Amino acid sequence: MSMNFEEMLNSQDGAATHREQLPFGVFYKKLIGRKYRNVLELKPELADSMVFCEALKNEQRITSAMTNRQQLHYELHEDSGGVYELEIEQGSFQSFAQLIANTPSVVAKPGYIDSVIKSLLDVMELLHEQEIYHLCFAPQNIFVRKGDNSPVLLCHGSSFSKLNNLTVLFEDFKDFVAPEVFDEREMSPQSDIYSLGKFIEWLYQHGDMPFEYSKVVAKATRLDPSERYDSVSAMRSAITAKRNMRHSLMSVAAAVFVVVVCVALYFDMMPETSEVEFVEGVATEEPEDPFERGFDETTELGVWDVEPDDTLTPAERKKIEDYNNKAEEIFRKQFAKKADKILSKVYNKERMSESEKNFMASSSAMQGELEKAMSDLAGQAGLPEDKAGRIATEVLDQLTAQKQKELDKKNGTITTSPSEE
Repeated sequence: MSMNFEEMLNSQDGAATHREQLPFGVFYKKLIGRKYRNVLELKPELADSMVFCEALKNEQRITSAMTNRQQLHYELHEDSGGVYELEIEQGSFQSFAQLIANTPSVVAKPGYIDSVIKSLLDVMELLHEQEIYHLCFAPQNIFVRKGDNSPVLLCHGSSFSKLNNLTVLFEDFKDFVAPEVFDEREMSPQSDIYSLGKFIEWLYQHGDMPFEYSKVVAKATRLDPSERYDSVSAMRSAITAKRNMRHSLMSVAAAVFVVVVCVALYFDMMPETSEVEFVEGVATEEPEDPFERGFDETTELGVWDVEPDDTLTPAERKKIEDYNNKAEEIFRKQFAKKADKILSKVYNKERMSESEKNFMASSSAMQGELEKAMSDLAGQAGLPEDKAGRIATEVLDQLTAQKQKELDKKNGTITTSPSEE
């Protein structure tokens, strides 16, 4: 018989699970009343400080009134010696550092880092409205909820500004704290902006930082507070502006690439020119009357894939037309082969018998695969997207009808197409 998570913890006879050093003490799970609770055991030097303990009680009163989901609440445990630990609200939490250590692939999940940074900016703005500053966005000082891995915060550094020495709070996490907090004991929105910038640096320590973050982080982590962003809102706006700029640059780069390719193909198909020696005395002919010549329905009423050019000979035009036809033929065959494999995943007896919800989910995934296959093969064949789309539609109509007939035969039914009726 398998045990659930709590039974498995209880089987350890009260032994503490993973212990992690945080700025304020050690975080771990502790058996309290036959259940494991998240607790923060304070550093002895902090627990022995009357100033710190009074500040902690005051912060506990303030944060208990905060309803924001990103603020963790806690209760204080005291004995004859004073406050010695914090019992954190019920839930499954772990530090961001532990999350990355256990599942490093989470940062590769599309949009996850952006959502984390956005959430931290949101909670920073709420805290700053009350002139509260977290001061240390070290990965060990940011918690996440297991499940959605959304960030949450516990204690905030500015609540303990009356301590004679703030180094005792952040001695092992100085890289994530603005220098003015130690040197001049000044705490401001710029102090949090600096710390968040350091946290973003840490997130990308093993990878390339995106354009929108690299420029913002460079300004956010300047040593002089006056050179950083004035507010969280300004930092957020800068990230958005840089991201929009990156998208615009990518669009421009893609457009330039297409133009360069088109120009290269144009000049590649242009006939080579050679110098011609003109000899005087050659009799000139009267210009041909276009109305007497009549018209050629294959050229004058047709639609060309390339812009007609008077320098192209009929043979060269024929060569281009043959090339386009061959490209269409190659695309049609390759797409038909690829589409048949994709459609076979959905158009089968087992899949069609599933619930409507599951079948719709499969169909949606199939549509995405077909669109990607069409785009990739059109690029390889050098076909315009509109022409590739028309060919793909024809192929899909044929394949879908074929798959449906095959299913009808297996089910013992007969389906007639409109042309057969």
